[in-house]
Amino acid sequence: MSELLKRAEKVLKECFIYKGKTLAQWDKKCDKRDGITDHQKLKAEKLRRVGLYREQMQSNDKIEYVDIDEHKLYTNQMNFAKYCPQINLEEEDE
Repeated sequence: MSELLKRAEKVLKECFIYKGKTLAQWDKKCDKRDGITDHQKLKAEKLRRVGLYREQMQSNDKIEYVDIDEHKLYTNQMNFAKYCPQINLEEEDE
């Protein structure tokens, strides 16, 4: 079984690495070439989401969130709980 996994890993690496760079690295290189920064990408994504939410509110007064980044959501929730003085994380239930 481990031999099969090793072969599968090798094949996957070959599929996603070209000339020693990952797909994400190539994407970043192309963005740099085209003059697109990470900040501009983030702003465009926020603008797209705001447009979607505006349309949802105008049509049925309800928002269904799209493309939720679960890791970012969890991190933000933990930071809120950590720094909010009204929340005591170490309080035990009785």
